[in-house]
Parts: sequence; C-alpha cells; structure tokens
Amino acid sequence: MSHEVSRRTFLTGAAATGALAALGAMAGCSPAETANQPQAQATGASDSPGTSEKASWSWDTPPEPVAESDLVETVEADIVIVGAGISGVTAACRASELGASVAVIEKMAFPSSRGGHYAAYQSKAMTEAGMINDPKDQIVADWLRFSGDRNKEELAWLFIDRSSEVMDWLDDMSGDDLSIIPIYTHYVGPQYYEHIGTHVIRGDFADNENKISAPVYFMWKKAEENGARFSFDTAAEQLVKEGDVVVGVVAKASDGYRKYVAKKAVILATGDISGDTEMIEAYGDHLGLKPAVNAYTPAGANTGDGHKMGMWAGGRMQEYPVPTMIHLIRYCSLCFGFLYVNTDGKRFMNEDTWIQAKSIRILEQPGGEFAWSVFDANWPNDVAASIPLAGGQFWDDMSRTTEEWTPESATKVIEGALESGNAVKADTLEELAQAMGVDEASFIAEVENYNKLYAQGEDTQFHKRAELLTEIKEPPFYALKFGPSLLAMPGGLEINEQLQVLGEGDVPIDGLYAIGNVSGGRYAVDYPVFINGNSHGSAMTWGYIAAENIVNG
Repeated sequence: MSHEVSRRTFLTGAAATGALAALGAMAGCSPAETANQPQAQATGASDSPGTSEKASWSWDTPPEPVAESDLVETVEADIVIVGAGISGVTAACRASELGASVAVIEKMAFPSSRGGHYAAYQSKAMTEAGMINDPKDQIVADWLRFSGDRNKEELAWLFIDRSSEVMDWLDDMSGDDLSIIPIYTHYVGPQYYEHIGTHVIRGDFADNENKISAPVYFMWKKAEENGARFSFDTAAEQLVKEGDVVVGVVAKASDGYRKYVAKKAVILATGDISGDTEMIEAYGDHLGLKPAVNAYTPAGANTGDGHKMGMWAGGRMQEYPVPTMIHLIRYCSLCFGFLYVNTDGKRFMNEDTWIQAKSIRILEQPGGEFAWSVFDANWPNDVAASIPLAGGQFWDDMSRTTEEWTPESATKVIEGALESGNAVKADTLEELAQAMGVDEASFIAEVENYNKLYAQGEDTQFHKRAELLTEIKEPPFYALKFGPSLLAMPGGLEINEQLQVLGEGDVPIDGLYAIGNVSGGRYAVDYPVFINGNSHGSAMTWGYIAAENIVNG
C-alpha cells in the first residue's frame, strides 16, 4: 500500500532529509551515516488536492560525491551556468558582456528553444508602434489574481519593472540581426483577459542548422564571442559545496567527469520537470500525468535535474503544486470561438474564455484528448467581428502585427488541416457528423439548439456573450479538431527577488541562483497568460538580472 504525506510534511521531511544528506556527503559523510538519516512520517492523506505523494522519492537520496581521482578536468569560471535554454543563454550573454568569465553546461547537443512569444511590459518597439500598455499595478493585480494569490508579488514586480529593459537591451545589441516585433494578438474577454506586450523575435542565420529560435541562437553566439565556454552533451549531476556555500558543479561528458568551479556563483537554468513523470506526480497535478497531453521537448531534457541538485544542496521546492502550461497545439492550431462539441457530439463549455480553461475543459471530457470547433461558410466575417471582443491565441492569428484581422492566415491553416485530416468539411450537417465520427442525432440537436440560442440572442446553456453567438446555417460546414498539450511545468525551487535559491527559513544559499522554469514563485494554480509569452519574457529577465546581481556583487 502506498503512503502519502502532506506537502508541508514532505518539504520538511523527506526532501529536507535528502538535502541534509547531500550536505553531509559533500562534507565526506559515509554511506552508512547517510542511510541513517530520519525518514518522513507518513500520514493517510495529502493536504494538496490533485497531487499524489509517497513517503519517499528517488531523489530523496543524493548521489555519492564523485572522487577527485575520477575527474578528467577542472574548469574555473566566475559564473557556472547549468542549462543553455533561453534563461541560461541570456545569463551567459549578459554576464560575459559585463566582463565575467562564464562556463555553461548543457546536457543536450545544442541550446534548447521552443515557442515563439516573448513578453515585456513596455518595450521601445511597442512604444514606436503606438502600443501603450495598461498601468503596471493593474497587470500585477491580474497576475496575482489569476495565480490565486499564491505566487510571489515581488517577482511579479521584478518582471514588470525590468522586462522592458531586457527586451531593449537585446534589441540594441542585435541591431539588424534580430527583428523584435510587438504583436496585437491577445484575449479581451470581460472576466479573464490578456494585456499587450507580446513580441515575436525573428532572425535568419545561415549556420543555424538545428533551427534554434532566433533570440537563443543570437545570444548563444554573442556569449561565445564574449569568451563564454559552452560544454554540450555534458550532464550536470551534483553541486559542490564548501561549508554553506555552493562553489561548483560536477558534470559528466562522454570522456568522464568534470568539475566546474564557480568563483562567484552557480546559476541553475535547467528547465522544468515535464520530462520526469515521478516529479510530476510529486509536485504537479494529475493533468500532467495524462500521456496524451504531455508533449514536452526536447526529448531527454526537462527532467528536473536542477530541482534535484538544488534540493540536495539545501534548497526547497515551492509549497504549492507546480502549475501546468497547457496550450491547444494538437491537431489543428485554430479553434476560434465557435460552437465546441466533444467526441460525443455534445457542447460542453462557454467557448468565450482563455486557452488554459479550454484545455482543461477538454481534458475533463470523455477521452480527454480533443474537441471539435464547428462553423459554417460565413466564418471569415464571424471571426472578424469577434476579434475586437475576444480573440487571443488559437482564435486570432498567433503573430498578428497589424491592428486589423484578415482571413488569409487562417484560411491557410484550415486548408492544411483539411489535408492532414485535422479538419473536416461537408455540405450537410449529417455528412459533417459522419466525418467527425460523432453521434449524428446528438450533434444535430446541439447545432439546432445553438442556432436557437443565436436567434433568441441569449445563451441560456453556458451564458456565452450574445454578441459572440453565430449561426451555423450556410454550407459548406466545417469542424476543426483541436486538443491540448502540456508544454512545460514552470515552477520549482523557492527564490527571492535577487533570484537566490532559498533554504529552510527562507535563508539564501550562498553561491546558488535559479532562473527560468527551475525557479519557483512566478506562477501558481495555472500558467496565467496575462501577457502571452510571459514565461519566455521572465526567463530572459531572470537570466539578465541574475547575471548582473552576481557580477556586480
């Protein structure tokens, strides 16, 4: 029988035991002494709904320290960065620009990048485009509210106050190599809404054969120009401490172990936990455990390496479950705001909401894998009318750079979906139901009821805004297949506003910082899209600020 412990007991019990054991191991404790550490007291239930917590986890016991005789090389640098994703390369670029020597360890073969949106509060590119954001306090208030007030307010303000500086720094540094373009795509519903501040960053590099995202590629190469050393195919396994101070990292490459000595600090930038099912079970909710939804990339990365090393060194995980970042990227990359039906052909939600809510509603349906968005031949006019009232990702164009929506991009997406089988088209509703594979009678009844709601000007079923109701009457009829995927689980080690990892009693661990998705406190409950791309934007901001904090002392 599996036992469960409360999250608070777990944090102060088994995980803390692992951290204490790690400290002892670094100081030379014997395996027997480590094994004799007290274990967590198990109870019958968890006080964290949606999580499954056992009395022990694989990372409770830290690895044995690597012997000096097993090292093939010792590398010294002012700053050692573990991870070459967007936060890690930003930190490397900024620190090396400021004159620090930098060593970056990355277990994959090249820098990691995914997604295409980057947020900043009010960049100069936005100002030049005439896009003026809402007041800072309003955005911070929304961020906190959408996170159930369980995230750290000081971190929200850190992003709001510094993100524009970071975006402008990249803009100025890159010159003509990068195009930093603010976009208009954002959801403007009355309850949950998004603010502007999203950017796409484009750049063509002849030698970018691995198709690394433009800003990550540019900052990687700029850091190398500044003298930063990148070690790829090198997996960090444990931190090195002298007393209470983190002084380095031991990592393994194909030819053996190397010790990277950090004269100033170590920065953990190892990404999230979505590639480790045991960590998802321990720190996430059950949404992330569904195989159909987990589509993290790159394969083999994002296995919580930094989280584990940080805990072994005395750090602690955030108390609340690590939130899921779930987007509607499976099948067709559009769903608009039309009638949604599940795999039984039945309507199941108010379609006028944000992407995380849509994803979760689908996960709650039979099968939990996908839904259908149903509309008729008048869709271009219907979408154009809806954009000023709603919009957002997968409803609007993902990267609309003009104020007015036009149907060209969506038409290409729909045509591609029809060719790939992720959309169906028919001249009658009966034929459409057959192509969708749903119960014909149930589906026809739902469409007829939806048309009735449109005619009466009130949605008495799910209370969608009347101005967003549309009629499904004019053939040809369409159904787009769309579904959710887990992109990341952005959360982890507790940090302060200096981005230092915190131990028990919120005491900073000297020499240890965490940025990007290995750091906790930015989000809670769900990943809040208060500005699209805020995870990437805050990852860049955290990397930039951590580098400055370390270099400037």
